[in-house]
Amino acid sequence: MTNNRFKILIAPNSFKECADSVEISEFIKTAMFKLIPAQIRNNFEFALHPISDGGDGFLQVCQRTFGVEFLHFEISCPFGNDKFFCPVGYYQPTKTLYIESSEVLGLKNIPLEFRKPMSLSSKGMGELLLQIYDSLDSGILEVEKVIIGIGGTGTNDLGLGMMEVFGLELYDEFDNKLEVLPKNFSKVKKIVVPEFESPFKIELICDVENPLVGKDGASKIFALQKGATTEEVEELDKGFVKILTELEIDKKTIKELHGSGGGLAAAFKIFFDADERFASQFILHDLGIHNNQSNYNLVITGEGKLDSQTIMNKGAMIVVDEFAQKNIPVYFICGLTEGALPKMNNLKVLELAEYFNSQEESIKKIEQGIELACKRIVKDIIQGFTVKNSN
Repeated sequence: MTNNRFKILIAPNSFKECADSVEISEFIKTAMFKLIPAQIRNNFEFALHPISDGGDGFLQVCQRTFGVEFLHFEISCPFGNDKFFCPVGYYQPTKTLYIESSEVLGLKNIPLEFRKPMSLSSKGMGELLLQIYDSLDSGILEVEKVIIGIGGTGTNDLGLGMMEVFGLELYDEFDNKLEVLPKNFSKVKKIVVPEFESPFKIELICDVENPLVGKDGASKIFALQKGATTEEVEELDKGFVKILTELEIDKKTIKELHGSGGGLAAAFKIFFDADERFASQFILHDLGIHNNQSNYNLVITGEGKLDSQTIMNKGAMIVVDEFAQKNIPVYFICGLTEGALPKMNNLKVLELAEYFNSQEESIKKIEQGIELACKRIVKDIIQGFTVKNSN
């Protein structure tokens, strides 16, 4: 064999409620290094680029890629009055803060018995922003931009809970003040909108590009997995339409608003005039996946579940689309699959659920599952490596 290097890109997304993408990428590299025969191991080169589409694991990816330091702020849970300390990332040289909405409002912060989107609030995001404002006023922090990863939220309140912290109020037809919760949105006849100006620019990294309302909207596509019933999904969507009507948002603007974060992205657009970037731009350019793409012999990506939502331009499929079309073999490791799998040349899907008796066991034994998947990959890449170095 020659000294030609066989280069492998490892670029997984997070496995929701299991392990973040940084951990998953390390699991894959460790397993591959262990399984490749020692006599040829030095001929393999691994490039680790864990990704995030704005959802779970966004902060860990920002820390690894940009070198952010973690700060913590005490904010409210989406349910009740409980408080917890939420991490954010800070990079002083560029005066930039990074917020992961799933750390603020994610399912991991909502016990199963409280996963009822009709009664959940995004107020914690508003409290976080207010504390950041206070840190600026007191001179503790210098912040010119806040980049927010939108995705992985357990709330579906159109970001109104966040805005309540700034003074937003809802009233019914009898001028009775309503709790700012989705269960009351259909009753709203008047909205008091606070006036303020953000001291920094806000940029959103959105994990999906689906519309805000309608059959492919935030509620219809994502509310069920957040704990809503079928009937509540319909009410949530109608509630969004009602709020948008009372805010006098025109139909053209509504069509341009996206459903990321249970409508949280739309709130940032409406109330903060936030800029919006989709995950493909962030992953390919900011995280550097697009760099040196022609130099890889094989790519390993994946995320917790491969289903119709994955194909909506979410993290791992962005990696698949980038490399499979260039005739570079791509392996997609996932916890489980649901629905029709994407039919694409150069793509192989490895489902960890095949190795275990239950989803709970596959989550508990994630490292073991990754190693079993990597055994199948190693058989193929050794053959590919042999062919490459015999030419």
